[in-house]
Amino acid sequence: MNDLEAAAEKAELTGQISSFMVWLGEGRKLTQTGRIGLADARHLVEVLGTGDKIDPEIGDRVFKTTSSEQLPYLSRIVEWMKAARLVRVTGTRLVPVKTNAALTSRPLDLVLALLKAYPRLGKPLFPRNTWRQSLVGDEFAEIGPALLTKLLVSQGPNRMDDLKQAAFEEIAAGYLLDQLSQQQMEILRRTINVDVTIAIAALGILGVVVLGQDNETAQLTALGRFAIRRLRGMAEPGDPVLQVRITLSYVDDPPVWRQVLIPAAYPLSRVHQVIQAAMGWEDCHLHVFQIGKTSYGPDPEGELGYADETKARLADVARVRTRIGYEYDFGDGWEHEIVVEARAVAEADKIYPACI
Repeated sequence: MNDLEAAAEKAELTGQISSFMVWLGEGRKLTQTGRIGLADARHLVEVLGTGDKIDPEIGDRVFKTTSSEQLPYLSRIVEWMKAARLVRVTGTRLVPVKTNAALTSRPLDLVLALLKAYPRLGKPLFPRNTWRQSLVGDEFAEIGPALLTKLLVSQGPNRMDDLKQAAFEEIAAGYLLDQLSQQQMEILRRTINVDVTIAIAALGILGVVVLGQDNETAQLTALGRFAIRRLRGMAEPGDPVLQVRITLSYVDDPPVWRQVLIPAAYPLSRVHQVIQAAMGWEDCHLHVFQIGKTSYGPDPEGELGYADETKARLADVARVRTRIGYEYDFGDGWEHEIVVEARAVAEADKIYPACI
């Protein structure tokens, strides 16, 4: 843990945020449009070392910086802090969120908070104007976690081209891209590629990803692997896991079943998510578990008489050879039989849950 704490403390972003919070103090006045004032922005660019260019020269022309909105790296830091609830806007002031301000003295917890907020960055992370839109930004709540998952399942470097393709596939699943011309498709591809590069670079300054030569590969650091696993409640090496067979009842030609490894500490609410993913369901109907005489499920109104599935751990309600009933979609009544086949322990180089 000491190595992880040290890595978190050395991350560029955690240092920048600590310095920002010192500058912020009890709060600072914003412009009428809710931006950091230009004089303050100039100071922060220098103090934080954001790399933003004030009054950049392009060719023989000087382009005057008129707003902190034109400073993308400083803007990214501020938006990330907002997403992580480190700061908030009150009227025309930017103020610290006092309940979270102490995170700056706990670098590892700060990294966890920032990584948790990463999918919520969305649009502010990517450049936009009248001629450039960002579908990656629009869909980042799904694309962000998908990129993290792809990085996590690989034990070595990921080719940036593969990460860009993963983002493209996420977008293609939700948009009618076959209606685009070849030229439009090429423009979309280029935009996605640039935005994925930006998204991965942001993970780099957080210290959870290291980029390879010429930025052609990206690989999780030990800090990154720990942080993702911790945030997702994944089994650590040595933790108990259960081998479970999920069978769709009354379907024999062919039989439909999945064999999965599930962390024993998972509550039934997360086991439900595993079943949905493994069986190809879309989690858009009600469900219920039946274990002995007790029914477990979601029951926010208290009308169905279910025990709380979020408080029942799999290890507490099931042992080897335990049979569990699971029904999904009360209209069509898709019934499943779940059998615990074996007990094992999580291995260091494996990701759980896993469909085997």
